[in-house]
Amino acid sequence: MTELRRLAAFVRPYAAQLGVGVGAAVCAAVAWLYVPRYLGNQADVVIKTGSLAVLNRSAVMVLGIYLFRSVCLYGQLSLLAYVGHRLVADLRARIFHQVQRWSLDRFARWHSGEIISRTIQDTQLVESRLLTGLVDLITTVLTLAGIIVMVFTINWRLALIVFLALPVFFGLARLFGREVQRSSASAQQQVAALTRLIKESVVGARIIRAFVQEAREEARFGAENDRTFDANYRIRRLIAVEVSFVSLLTTLALVFVLWLGARDVARGEMTAGSLLAFLGYLALAMDPAMGMTRLYSEARQAMAGLVRVFELVDVPETVREDPHPLPLPPLRGRVRFRNVSLAYEPGRHALRDITLDVEPGEHIAIVGPSGAGKSSLVNLIPRFYDASEGSVEIDGHDLRRVAIASLRRQVGLVPQETVLFAGTVADNIAYGRPGATRAEVEAAARVAGAHAFISALPGGYDTVLGEGGMGLSGGQRQRLALARAVLNDPAVYILDEATSALDSESEEAIQEAMARLTQDRTTFIVAHRLSTVRSAHRIVVMLEGRIVETGRHDDLTVRDGVYSRLVRGQLLEDTPRTAAPAPAP
Repeated sequence: MTELRRLAAFVRPYAAQLGVGVGAAVCAAVAWLYVPRYLGNQADVVIKTGSLAVLNRSAVMVLGIYLFRSVCLYGQLSLLAYVGHRLVADLRARIFHQVQRWSLDRFARWHSGEIISRTIQDTQLVESRLLTGLVDLITTVLTLAGIIVMVFTINWRLALIVFLALPVFFGLARLFGREVQRSSASAQQQVAALTRLIKESVVGARIIRAFVQEAREEARFGAENDRTFDANYRIRRLIAVEVSFVSLLTTLALVFVLWLGARDVARGEMTAGSLLAFLGYLALAMDPAMGMTRLYSEARQAMAGLVRVFELVDVPETVREDPHPLPLPPLRGRVRFRNVSLAYEPGRHALRDITLDVEPGEHIAIVGPSGAGKSSLVNLIPRFYDASEGSVEIDGHDLRRVAIASLRRQVGLVPQETVLFAGTVADNIAYGRPGATRAEVEAAARVAGAHAFISALPGGYDTVLGEGGMGLSGGQRQRLALARAVLNDPAVYILDEATSALDSESEEAIQEAMARLTQDRTTFIVAHRLSTVRSAHRIVVMLEGRIVETGRHDDLTVRDGVYSRLVRGQLLEDTPRTAAPAPAP
């Protein structure tokens, strides 16, 4: 029950609303319980006296009781709905907060479809099946307890028969509940798999159509969809069997009690009004009795979802803010790697014993075959990861000791895959500085060489972009990424394969823009193209997570080393281009 205790912490801020809601539910149940006993007593009076006045007063009284019950029901439903929806919103906010602070290695272990499913589907299940279900279960138990008290006061022998049947109901609820929880965990996992497949089909729509794999994806979806149906339908079958069985037992008990009660009335041992009240209470008990087992099963189903929610919340942070972080002053851009090693998993090193000093304004090109550790190295600068050993410093500040936000605001990243968000062109450029003026946005776009094509768009800077920037060319999207980096005016730039996916003309335009924006700024250039790296102040050659060579292009090509072999093997393309980001002389 650890999950329930943790859930209680999320419910605690709304304890007042929950308490009033439960209180209203109890009042509604008490009003509901009072009616059969009242009608039974009044029926005996009417039978004895034949008074229509008594009958009329009874009708008015019952209407008044049900009016009161309706008010209580409104309070119950509205307040509990408020608590339930706030709980879902808070759980989702907690998950989103946690995910926003994951280091990038966490996203390699958790598929986005799984995160989405747990954030949306499982939290909703907690609200609809667990919180609401637990409150309903409490009121149901209270109702049944009240019914038991009432029937014992009417006829204890008949009540004893009913009471003896209750352990059967509880036993069935426990038996089916365990199986429902196991099945629900499997069903929720299947929903996550289906969500993952849908997301992949949307993100990969271009590739699917290019390779004519629509039928294959439909077949994959059909198989996953059927498995999801089977998993969810199994849960409903279990609940249906349980409810049907309980209904049958309840009906048998009711018939037996009716037979015994009618016999007592015939013998004069029980009045007709008392039997009417007794049967009324049993009729009232049928729905709660069947509902109790259903609610218990649904609560167990929701527990599986709650476990999955807290599994996501409990993913540990690998990049942690220092308890007393140092706000970084404006940076000059001196970067030092001191004996740095990085292992994503024990025994799986991406970097080994890296030592590198970079001076302010220096342009460093980082090259090497795929998997050499190039991106891993530059990802340490904005603390997307933390080194397993050694330290990374900027202007003498150990990055583990500085405020992460103050660091990242002074590091401009232009990745290979440009990410554009829902919104306008201006919104995307100002993503890192939401308060930037339109003049500042346009100035950044001019520096990045994007102003001309933006102005030609139907809405200019107010053009709403399609998902992922659909409708823009690769070069246009990359210029927007450059403008976004420029607007923050960073001291350090990281250009991670920023032109590798572009055609020659687009690459030349982007390189010209990068040459302007990186002038006198410390710049790390991860690239495979000679046109991008040949004019760097220094080229760092990496192999299997180590630095194996450093130097300028001309010096490295005359050596019989890794760099010259990469050039000869065309792992670095030697295609003439316009000059790459030009360093200061």
